[in-house]
Amino acid sequence: MSIISRYLGVSFLKTWAMALACFIVLYTAIDFIEKIGDFLGKGLGLKTILLFFAAQLPKVTVLMAPVATLVAVMVSLTILARASEIVAFKAGGVSLYRLSVPLLTAGLGICLTMFLLSDLVAPRTTAVANAIWLGQVRERLNTSTVVKDIWIKAVRQVQHLGSYDEADGRVSEVTLIFTDDEMNLARRLEAKTGQFLGGRLILHEALDKIYSHDQGGGSRNFQVKQHDTLTLPDWPAPPPGLGRVDQSSEELSVAQLWRTIDRLQAEGFGPVRQRVDLQFKFSFALLPLVMVVVGLPIGLWREKGSNIALGLAAGLLLSFIYLITMELARSLGYSGLLPPLVAAWLPNLVFFLFGAYLFSYVRQ
Repeated sequence: MSIISRYLGVSFLKTWAMALACFIVLYTAIDFIEKIGDFLGKGLGLKTILLFFAAQLPKVTVLMAPVATLVAVMVSLTILARASEIVAFKAGGVSLYRLSVPLLTAGLGICLTMFLLSDLVAPRTTAVANAIWLGQVRERLNTSTVVKDIWIKAVRQVQHLGSYDEADGRVSEVTLIFTDDEMNLARRLEAKTGQFLGGRLILHEALDKIYSHDQGGGSRNFQVKQHDTLTLPDWPAPPPGLGRVDQSSEELSVAQLWRTIDRLQAEGFGPVRQRVDLQFKFSFALLPLVMVVVGLPIGLWREKGSNIALGLAAGLLLSFIYLITMELARSLGYSGLLPPLVAAWLPNLVFFLFGAYLFSYVRQ
């Protein structure tokens, strides 16, 4: 590593660390002011309050890293410009492309570090913070074992459970649909209540409809039988974990989110939100590098006499614009108007091209 690269890289990382610390403190202070009344109103002790804000730190760090990166690039280059160091580098034959390499390398290192933090640490600590806030403060944490509206598809069979208690296996509003080899309706079972017990399904007050089809006529007839109790042997209970379908994606690592998508697909659901969130985990991890690309041409625009406050304001403004664009793209992805891949990566692509376009106009 050359002296210039080491000098620029260390200077940038120092500025980035200070900016990140400032943004984390500012975010935590605002969050503390907004929520301290709720904590005190529930009579929670100091230990629980400190645990909540400590558990939020990894998530807040990941959120603030891209903003700190953009601000650090612009402030670092502004400091160089005020000291006429950019002019000195150019006079010594160092191109602006060469000056950009250490910052891009540092930005790539930040991307990798933040991805590891968001995937290995943040999901667990965020789950702790959510459990405190939703469970103890808002008292909205769902600890019930009852799952509503379950659809399970199998070969020539569909079952719908209005409700299912994972604790004791009791079910209500049961509908079982069977088809023949040609996918014609062959049997329909309806029951008000039932229970999964010992690998069997015991139905109470069951209505059994058995259908028959005319050969080539297309007409359909059925016979109706009523049972006070009907036992279906070799009928396993639904797989565990159905009650966690709506677990927040921010509490899941990439591998866990991937498995959740596969499970939902196998159960016949369309995990659109989970697919969008999975793509955003990757795109957001690469955002610090995009912010370096955007900040470089703006920071290098003036070679002498730049204003630090102006660079800081520009960095915050661009970060705010990006966050609006990202949330808009996320909403379009959730609604299905954009494919998950496009929704997650479109903001990054737009800002990357914007930065590359500005860099082409910087005097070399």
